[in-house]
Amino acid sequence: MITAEKITTTDVKRLNKNRIFRLIHYTDKISRQEIADILQLSLPTVNQNLKLLTNDGLIEFEGNFESTGGRKAQAIIVRGMSKCAISVNLSISDIKVALVNLKGNIICSEKASVDFSDNDEYIDTIVKLVDDVVVRNNVDSEDILGVGITVPGIFDMNNEIIVSAPTMGIRNYPVSAITSRIPYKCIAMNDAKANSYAEYWFGRESKDNKNITIEEFNKHLMTSSEDGKLYLMLNTGVGGSYISNERIMQGKHNRYGEFGHMTLHPNGKLCTCGKLGCFEAYVSAKKLSEELDVSLVEFFCRLKNGDEEFAKVFDEYLDNLTTGINNLYIMCDGDIVLGGPVSYFLKNYEDEIRKRLVSKYCFDTDASYLSFAKCTVEQSDTGAALTFLGDFIRGI
Repeated sequence: MITAEKITTTDVKRLNKNRIFRLIHYTDKISRQEIADILQLSLPTVNQNLKLLTNDGLIEFEGNFESTGGRKAQAIIVRGMSKCAISVNLSISDIKVALVNLKGNIICSEKASVDFSDNDEYIDTIVKLVDDVVVRNNVDSEDILGVGITVPGIFDMNNEIIVSAPTMGIRNYPVSAITSRIPYKCIAMNDAKANSYAEYWFGRESKDNKNITIEEFNKHLMTSSEDGKLYLMLNTGVGGSYISNERIMQGKHNRYGEFGHMTLHPNGKLCTCGKLGCFEAYVSAKKLSEELDVSLVEFFCRLKNGDEEFAKVFDEYLDNLTTGINNLYIMCDGDIVLGGPVSYFLKNYEDEIRKRLVSKYCFDTDASYLSFAKCTVEQSDTGAALTFLGDFIRGI
């Protein structure tokens, strides 16, 4: 006989505290009464938890709302710098470091144009950039949740070894070579997975407090696996992830989301992975830029101006892209978010993309399952750091 797990009074109190903080985090500012109304809690319960969150240093009161009659309600906000995380993005020619507060806002960022190299000097540069953003913003070390490092490569199951990063010339590189020099908790991950998490984070738009219902807020929390989404990221490489219950799916070998290496055309074009016919070989940013010796901006400018050669390349590109997306939709039967640098340009061709998706799907669809990334390039770079914030918030 299966019995339901008993929920204790302590569990209820912890859940209330967590949901109240999440609601404050979801909004720019909110009043006590709005919290009570949306979460259907009594004002004494709300006040008790606000006191706990204030004592923890996680929230603060910032002025008052305009009065609609009677006493003005206090505005409650998240204390952004109560906790932070640091983002480190590594590529073949750049190191980008950013300090991110508890709301996910970028407080400070630095960049160094340095070619990747397996030596102490390269790691010294990373450590210095991390130290700089901490010192410059007077952040206490105890308030730093961790450092998220992203690399365009494939990791082992424990994210301890970069098994392969072709664009950086890396094979079997120990992450500890970098993390052992950084005095904070660290995590390293594939850049596409990190970008996907950032899109998940920033893609959840808050609404005016008066229009939020408890049902909408529960959906925001993604409490059901049915709310999971597949993220396809189009960059110089192609990858992504599936995020469900606020977590990135890893797969048996930590390769869940390597969509760029599914075979699109058997015995087709050579991919950077060394195999033939991979999806990435047909829809990466290189297809529209490096192979034509132009930037993405120039490609789409010439396309807009009616260049026939570029129009032919783009027609083939869209055909391959929509075939790949259709394959992914057949497998996941759920929402798909298209992100990465190329997606910002593709948004202007949304109608044509949807039209092709409808024509390729075996069953009834209007292709409304597809949406486009909402976060900026700078925001997407912070994905690994944001996972620390997400873990912290879940544990409140």
